[in-house]
Amino acid sequence: MAGAEFDVAIVIPAWNGWELTEPCLRSIAAHTPGDRYQVVLADNGSTDQTPTEGVALGANLFANRFVHHRLPENLGFATACNQGAAAASAAHLLFLNNDTVVTENWLPPLLDGLRADPRLAGVGPLLLFPDDNTVRANRVQHLGIAASQNLEFRHLYEYFPRTHPAVNRRRKLGVITAAALLMPARLFQAENGFFEGFRNGMEDVDLCCRIAARGGHFSVIPESVVHHHTHGTEGRFAHESENLRLLRARCRRPVEDLYDLVLEDGFEPGFTPWLDLVVKLPDHRAAELDRRHQADPAPDRLALLLDQNPLWDHGHELLTDHLSERGMHAEAAATAYFRSLLCPGIRAYEHCLRTARQAGFQDMARRYSQTLANLRAALADQTALADKARSLAASARHPALRAALEEWQAV
Repeated sequence: MAGAEFDVAIVIPAWNGWELTEPCLRSIAAHTPGDRYQVVLADNGSTDQTPTEGVALGANLFANRFVHHRLPENLGFATACNQGAAAASAAHLLFLNNDTVVTENWLPPLLDGLRADPRLAGVGPLLLFPDDNTVRANRVQHLGIAASQNLEFRHLYEYFPRTHPAVNRRRKLGVITAAALLMPARLFQAENGFFEGFRNGMEDVDLCCRIAARGGHFSVIPESVVHHHTHGTEGRFAHESENLRLLRARCRRPVEDLYDLVLEDGFEPGFTPWLDLVVKLPDHRAAELDRRHQADPAPDRLALLLDQNPLWDHGHELLTDHLSERGMHAEAAATAYFRSLLCPGIRAYEHCLRTARQAGFQDMARRYSQTLANLRAALADQTALADKARSLAASARHPALRAALEEWQAV
C-alpha cells in the first residue's frame, strides 16, 4: 500500500485470554527480526489484564511499532480484525489468533511466498498443535481448508505427522484459516474486510470464497511454522449453525477441491458405514503395507510405517493391540484415539472404548460408548441411510466421489 509505514501489520484480535496473548506477543518479539513490522492488538473489550498488561508489554517489546486498539465491548472476531486493520499502517496485513506461538524464521517465508507469485491472494503458515507433551503435540492442525459437496469444509490432513511428505508441499487452495493469514492490505480493503454478520466463525471462509470467486487463490507455506492452541476464545462454536446458514446464503458455488487435492497426494475419498465423507488410503496401498509388516513385524518398524502412512487403518489396529498386550494401556489408548480421528469406523471406536477402559480413562470411555450407541442407531435406520445415499449420488459430480459411493453401496 503506497505510503504505508511498515511492510507488515500483525493484527491480533483478542477478547480476554491474557494467558494466551502474552506468550503470543513474546514469541513475535523473539522470532521476528527487523523493524519493518508493527503489532496491532485489537482488544475486543477485554475485562482481564489485556487492557493494562497488554499495553505495557506491547510498548516494552515493540516500542512505537505497537498499537493497542481498544473496542468498547466484545464486537466479535470480524469487527476486531476490521478495526485492527484500519488502525494499521502497512502494505500487508497478517491476521494472527492470540492463541498462537510463532517459531523462528516464521515471517520471511510467508512474505517471500506471497511476493513470488502475483496470482496469490494470501498465504498462511503451517499450523501445528502445541508442543505440550499431549498425544497431538506437533501434529498438523491446519494445512489448508478443502471444500467438498454441500458446502462442507474441513482441515486438510489434520493430525498428520509434521514430517509427512504431503505436509511439506505447497498447493493451490481456495480457503485457508484466518488464525494466521497474510494478504495485501489493498486486497483486504477492496473486499471490505471480513463480513461482520458472522459471529466468531466462518468469517475467513467467506472472505476466501469471495476472493476465489474472482479468480484468486491461497497457499500454505510449510517452511513457516506456528503453533496453535485452537479454540482459545470462550464460546468459539456457540453460533456454528447460524454461521453455516449465513455462509451457504452468501457462498453458493465454492470450488469442490477436496477430491483433487487428496488424489494428487495418493489418497482418495471414501465413506464411513454411516456415510460421512473421509479421506482414505487406496486399498492396494493398504494391502502393500500389510505385506511389508508381515515381512518385518518389528514394533519399531510398524510405528515407522504408521508415521509414513497415517491413514493405514489396519496399522493403527496392529499397534494398538501390540501396546495393549505389553500393558502399555495409555499408549494404546493414544494410538486408538488417533485411529478414530484419521480412520473413523465402528472397529476404530470399539478399540478406543476398550483401550480407554483399560487405561482408566473414564471420560474418554463414556464419550466413545455414547458415540458407538449413536452410530449403531444410525446404521439400524436403513431408510435414512438409503435416502442419504440417494441425496449424495444426486449431487456427486466428481468421478472419485461417485466411485466412493459405488464402493459403499457394494459393501
